[in-house]
Amino acid sequence: MTGDATLTEDEDGFALYTKGNVCELIEYKGDATDVVIPDGITAINKRAFYDNDTIAMVFIPASAKSIGDYAFYDCDSLTNVTFGENSQLTTIGEWAFYNCDSLTNVTFGANSQLTTIGSDAFYYCRSLTSIVIPDSVTSIGERAFYTCDSLTSVTIGDSVTTISESAFAYCDSLTSVTFGENSQLTSIGEDAFYYCTSLTSIIIPDSVTTIGSSAFAYCDMTSIVIPDSVTTIGEDAFYYCDSLTSITIPSRVTTIGSYAFYYCRRLTSITIPNSVTTIGDQAFYYCTSLTSVTFGENSQLTTIGDQAFYNCTSLSNITIPDSVTIIGSDAFDSCKNLTRIVIPDSVTTIGAFAFHWCDSLKDVYYTGTEEEWNSITIGTDNDPLTNATIHYNYVNE
Repeated sequence: MTGDATLTEDEDGFALYTKGNVCELIEYKGDATDVVIPDGITAINKRAFYDNDTIAMVFIPASAKSIGDYAFYDCDSLTNVTFGENSQLTTIGEWAFYNCDSLTNVTFGANSQLTTIGSDAFYYCRSLTSIVIPDSVTSIGERAFYTCDSLTSVTIGDSVTTISESAFAYCDSLTSVTFGENSQLTSIGEDAFYYCTSLTSIIIPDSVTTIGSSAFAYCDMTSIVIPDSVTTIGEDAFYYCDSLTSITIPSRVTTIGSYAFYYCRRLTSITIPNSVTTIGDQAFYYCTSLTSVTFGENSQLTTIGDQAFYNCTSLSNITIPDSVTIIGSDAFDSCKNLTRIVIPDSVTTIGAFAFHWCDSLKDVYYTGTEEEWNSITIGTDNDPLTNATIHYNYVNE
């Protein structure tokens, strides 16, 4: 039975579109502060409560299957949103609660079927302090909680596979992110936790394979364990994590992106696993406390990028693996305490300024012959390197 389509407005100010088993809330025209949406509503349509500055509380019945884009956009008096138990809601649309800056509490009922939190859904909800995302959710959209700067804790269920770009960016009060024990998360997107300056620790699930560009830039964590499942550490991933003292890079990572650990000034040591083939430009730029860089015995590293270890002023000794062919421009520029370096005969190019201002460099141990050393293309302004004592035919111990 399909029935005829009807448009009606009830005594409480709900404008409804009804056809057969479909009952959509088109617009709320009432003036109540506490709004209980009638049971039987199957959808809250786009802009239904748009810019309503009266509503303070809303109860969404289990029958509602979707909340449309902009549905509660800029409802600046809204403080509480409660979903009924056994909710059939699967989708919270884009910008649905955008700029609800008084919203402090969002409660999902038991047995929620929610799968998608749309892009910008809770963008700029600046009073929201915590949220438990239902286990049924598989996708958290771009900027979903962007600039929720009172948000202190987030619990994410097992089913989420992707945290999208900038999902929690600028949540600068966020201290705790908890993932389910059986998390299926595979990707932490670009800028996902960008500028979460209160985030001091996080346990990344074993299922994650990709950490996107700037994912944790400007976070305040002191240590982090990256699970063995991760294959990619994106550009700027831990940019300016100034409190970071230690990190473990797993054995499947092939690329350490440009600026990945830029200005991590308290990082003291790093082990680069065999799987890494490229250290990107400025990857460890200005890591002034870095004293130890260790490569695996069977390293596959071929390229040390431009300014990769620029101004690592505590670095005194480094052995470059015999797979490396290119040492980029300014790679070790201003490493003023570097006294000793082992360079393999695989190296064909040393960029300009690669060892500029390495005034303490006295000994270079080269695994090839003098003739092979003279065939290397060495860029300009590398006087500390070329003036050092070159020890030819060196054998790594």
